[in-house]
Amino acid sequence: MAPSRLVPALKWVVMLLVMLLVAAPALSAQDDDDFIKELRKKKAREKAIAEGKDPDAAEKPPEPAKPKLPPTAAGWVSTIQRKWDSDKEADQQLVKEAVEALKGAIGEDKELAAKVVEDFDGFKEKEAARAVDEAIRSSGVTVDRLRGVLDENRPLALKAIMDPGYTEADGCKKQPEVDAACKPLFEVWRDPVGYASEHFGLDLKTPAGKLDGLAKLLGEIVPELANWPEGFDDAEAVMRGKGAELLNVKEKEYKANSGVLEANEALEGGTLTEEDKRHVRVLNDYRMMLGKGCVSINLSLCKATTGHSQYMNKIKKLAHNIPGEPGGATPQARAKNAGFGGSVAENCLVGAENGEQAVWQWYGAAEHHRNMIGNHSIIGVGHDGAYWTQNFSGGGKGR
Repeated sequence: MAPSRLVPALKWVVMLLVMLLVAAPALSAQDDDDFIKELRKKKAREKAIAEGKDPDAAEKPPEPAKPKLPPTAAGWVSTIQRKWDSDKEADQQLVKEAVEALKGAIGEDKELAAKVVEDFDGFKEKEAARAVDEAIRSSGVTVDRLRGVLDENRPLALKAIMDPGYTEADGCKKQPEVDAACKPLFEVWRDPVGYASEHFGLDLKTPAGKLDGLAKLLGEIVPELANWPEGFDDAEAVMRGKGAELLNVKEKEYKANSGVLEANEALEGGTLTEEDKRHVRVLNDYRMMLGKGCVSINLSLCKATTGHSQYMNKIKKLAHNIPGEPGGATPQARAKNAGFGGSVAENCLVGAENGEQAVWQWYGAAEHHRNMIGNHSIIGVGHDGAYWTQNFSGGGKGR
């Protein structure tokens, strides 16, 4: 019985041996193939090292073709205009080549020089405007945010000015407090770009430096291309001017008071001078800064104030009431004699060389300061030499 049970087992052993014998040549061939591949890699590596190459370096993609300069003057101009502010070294090199090509082509050719000047006319200014737009956007400053500074500080400034403790009786000891309260208003009102640079991180210096470089580059082609518009010394000045237009915090007040302002500028006759009008212009700007309405010039009051300034200068005496003065001994009498029927409040001073100085001299005198920003709608102003007189009123026949 035992031998009969061994037969099937032997069959399985024989089949297994046959399978192993069949597979063995295939495995051996695979091993030989892998060995050959590794041997070739080794030889290739040894060869690369012998030639001074890095066998482990990844294969580099082919370098892009170097940009070529166009063959015409129009192409050179276009290259400069498109690539002057590129951060790529290849573009900057191309710009330099375009500049040199234009210089060489122009030589003594005045016609070509004129054409190039025409091509670049206004180009720097447009680039400056674009740079200002980008700088303002990057800083996050807006007209509304700057006007928020006005809204916040106007009540504080008016409170300091109207404080009864602010008086000329003690030599205006509280003037520094008034100055401090007005300071943020002056900064935003007079120089919104400067305020934005200090408080909002507005950066014009960096792009201005690049634009001055552009001006210098263009000046190498034709010297006049280096010039900025009249009145501007450099790119930053141009950019600040453009920035002031974009951050115009005064627009609301000037639009609301446009009727009075235009009428004042158009007014002529009587004793009114251009310097008197300039004085009122400066005063109205200050009133608007504080949120006050503008005052209208009245020729009758100008006659009264001019006569008073002339008489004070004649007798070298500063006073509101002067007995025997031909035009009238008091402000009210002088206004009435000049044809103004309303009540008036008067400011007088001596020592101002012009209308603007007169405003700021009164600014430093408490009671006179309050009078300038009072709830008036009419002004008369007149000067003679360094003597100045203001009359304020809220209405009356003289209007």
